[in-house]
Amino acid sequence: MTLGALLSLHGVGGAQIMAPQVTITPGQVPSVAVAQEVLVQPARVEARLGVGFSTATLTFSLLSPVSTEVFLRSPDARLVVRGEPGSPVRLTAFTAQTVSVLALAAHTGALEVLNREGRVIGHVPYVVGEAKQVNQGLSLNYSPSSDRLGLSYALSGVQQSIFDPRWSAGVNLSVNTGTGKVTGGVSLNVSW
Repeated sequence: MTLGALLSLHGVGGAQIMAPQVTITPGQVPSVAVAQEVLVQPARVEARLGVGFSTATLTFSLLSPVSTEVFLRSPDARLVVRGEPGSPVRLTAFTAQTVSVLALAAHTGALEVLNREGRVIGHVPYVVGEAKQVNQGLSLNYSPSSDRLGLSYALSGVQQSIFDPRWSAGVNLSVNTGTGKVTGGVSLNVSW
């Protein structure tokens, strides 16, 4: 029978609804220790600005042998720690916690990890590279059956937009090690 049916049977004025007694108790707060060390993975964080982008995200993990709270401090204004200023990163013992920070320009530095007492217990070295403008490749090969030694160099552009044409250029040289005769060639490719 529904609540509406009960109310209509007994009349609205005489209806009583009984609710079971509910007790709310706060959950246990996990104990938080003061960390004396923290493991940073990877040992050095690297990123490159994307073509057309002025920012890059650096992602790494922190691992502590105790449940704790740590704080991240950036000595360089070009690296921004996300979230509210001064807010801690909570670490559960032996559980890797992923952290992301934002680089506002290409540069190199080291982020500091501090424990609850304000002592530096770790560093996160990082490198943020400029956006690539070209790709390069170099290859060296030798064929004993034909006594040929070859060297090739290729260069290709990095597209600024999906509408940009793709281009590449290459140079190759080949030397017959038996006769000393040199041959070579040049290539240029464009596609759109």
